[in-house]
Amino acid sequence: MAAHYKQWIVLFPVTLIKYAIFILLPLYVGIISFAVRAEQHVERVGILLPPTTMVQSAGYYMAQHKGFFKQQGLDIDLRSSRSRQSITQAVDDGDAEYGVSNAEVLIAKAKGRALVAVAVLFQHSPAALLVLKNKGMNKLADLNDKRVLLLPEFQDIEVISLLRKYHIQSINISSPSVTRGMTILVNNQFDALSINLTRGPYNAVRQGVEPIIFLPKEYGIDFYSGILFTNEQEANTHPERVAAVRTAVLQGWGYALTHTEETLDVLLGLSQLPSSSSLDDARNKMKYQLITMRDFILPDFVPLGYINQQHLLDMQQQLIEFDLIAQGSDFSQFIYIPPRAKIDWQVWGVWAKVIVATLLFNGVWLCYLLMINQRLKREVRERKRAEQHVRYAAMHDNLTGLANRALLMDTLEHILPLAQNGKISPVLLFMDLDRFKQVNDRYGHAAGDELLIAVALRISRLLGAPGELLTRLGGDEFVILLPNADLQYAAQLSDKIERTLLQSFALSVCNVSIGISIGYSIYHSNMSADELLTGADNKMYAIKSEHHQKRKKIVC
Repeated sequence: MAAHYKQWIVLFPVTLIKYAIFILLPLYVGIISFAVRAEQHVERVGILLPPTTMVQSAGYYMAQHKGFFKQQGLDIDLRSSRSRQSITQAVDDGDAEYGVSNAEVLIAKAKGRALVAVAVLFQHSPAALLVLKNKGMNKLADLNDKRVLLLPEFQDIEVISLLRKYHIQSINISSPSVTRGMTILVNNQFDALSINLTRGPYNAVRQGVEPIIFLPKEYGIDFYSGILFTNEQEANTHPERVAAVRTAVLQGWGYALTHTEETLDVLLGLSQLPSSSSLDDARNKMKYQLITMRDFILPDFVPLGYINQQHLLDMQQQLIEFDLIAQGSDFSQFIYIPPRAKIDWQVWGVWAKVIVATLLFNGVWLCYLLMINQRLKREVRERKRAEQHVRYAAMHDNLTGLANRALLMDTLEHILPLAQNGKISPVLLFMDLDRFKQVNDRYGHAAGDELLIAVALRISRLLGAPGELLTRLGGDEFVILLPNADLQYAAQLSDKIERTLLQSFALSVCNVSIGISIGYSIYHSNMSADELLTGADNKMYAIKSEHHQKRKKIVC
């Protein structure tokens, strides 16, 4: 006890000095840094927003309102454009430094406009096609020879691509003079209407009509939207400014998506609505949009602003396939690359002086204590990372990264008590690949593994409802847990999976075609997790035996 007390007596003054310095040092340098930056020139740039509702651009307005642009030394002029095509033209011509659009940016790039993609906010486009259920158009082919109202130019690029992919010979009309809304469908002026899914269904319900939605993503047209872009001159001449704009915009979107009520207050204040009744209605509508947008932005799964180069290449190939851009279009410098950090020598000079003074004052002993402290922290971090890795590996498939049997059974054990109380209705889909063994035997395990990864990716893209869990049990067996669904939804999802997997897979060795057998079971009273899984497994094997009667060869 005495030795421990003496050690505390020795270390206490040093510890006190250490914490005093590390509290006052950042404060001092922060004041100096602020003074230095206050002298820097504030740069004024323009951002052209698309001709959509204010909620679709909520992140930009919140970045302005919360001062995120000012923190980056920017004075931003937010303007709304008449059309998406005029945005790409204005940015390329230098009338505005930045713009926001959809896949039309790729079309403009292919036509020779010097544009650079800075960030993507919508990982999936909310553009869709809407028809009324009572009009007898229940499938896409029913739109042949029907009147479809589209937005002017390429504002509905996703819907246009959908119609071209399935060779729908509809009568497409894009007149800006037509008043859009459910009324034109009810009055038979048009048969189908392009919509934004963040507000279209809301308007339909408010008007008492039951819609049918054709979402391009469900038919293999999965485009980015909400693309923040600039021109090549801005990207090459002012790379630090591009980085600053990107940082502030992502801050604004992050804030808008996590502070719903405050964001609605700001947007309604900018809207300047005349009466309290219209204010309440507008607030409800905006709130619906803001919440629904999360399903397309995916902030809980994908970093805000993330751009996947392979996904852009897939979009490019589809636009070529639908004759929207020419073969051989150059997209090599389309994605913005952040510049290396630029050293602020004025601020660094202040830091250097303070650090030298601190080291002289505290001496080698303080440095030694700091070094020991850092080493201990590093060891703790490494141990935590190792533990997290072990926990993750125990619950996930090593090849595909999907959940494994252990995570599936653990999840079932947690939700079955809720099902027993009637609060949810779980459904399991048990899936087994057809002709996978032929691929594995003929081309080797490497090709089989590549195919399993590709299958997992395709199926994952079809899931999106909260709590849906895709699992690889082992081999070529997969399971999907739908925590609260009915057999109709399970059947629809099964059909989508079967259609998706019928498309050939481009493996390293060759192209192969496979199929899939799917069985599903719904929870009944007092069922255990094993019974639910076994029920789906048995139904899958019944389907599998039917498929064996009409076995196909792999295609290469």
